[in-house]
Amino acid sequence: MGTIHRILVPVDFSEPSRRALDYAAELARPLGATLEVLHVAEIPAFVPSASLPEARASDLSLFAVVRESAGRLLAQFVGEAAERGIVVRASRLELGSPAQVITQVAVADGYDLIVIGTHGRTGLTRALMGSVAERVVRHAPCPVLSVRPPAPPAASLRASA
Repeated sequence: MGTIHRILVPVDFSEPSRRALDYAAELARPLGATLEVLHVAEIPAFVPSASLPEARASDLSLFAVVRESAGRLLAQFVGEAAERGIVVRASRLELGSPAQVITQVAVADGYDLIVIGTHGRTGLTRALMGSVAERVVRHAPCPVLSVRPPAPPAASLRASA
């Protein structure tokens, strides 16, 4: 097993992403590894005009709208991490299919580890929505650590069975 110097943390700004970044930071400290955050924004196939800003849809590039919005969210996410004492060496925004772009970036930039949050979906929801984390685990060029959401209390597990 090689030494871990660079850790890639793909994020979607969700609670599982925040937990993955926190976990990666705890792992990175004793190793002296750097953390780099990646957000991959997907361009939607269809956007109802009512969801666009006040400007006419023809005046805006959908790519520009998505990139600007995702860039603001990424800066906010990294800023909140800094407030928690997490040092992020770099943050990066890409457009495309998340699992595919994450693995391409990991290959191109030579990361030693990917730490990714998982939403913990199962059954039909997972089948319909897919799992970015699962696809990254299958195709990544380096080890992948998936950080699951906390388990529900034991009492609720018994009630749902």
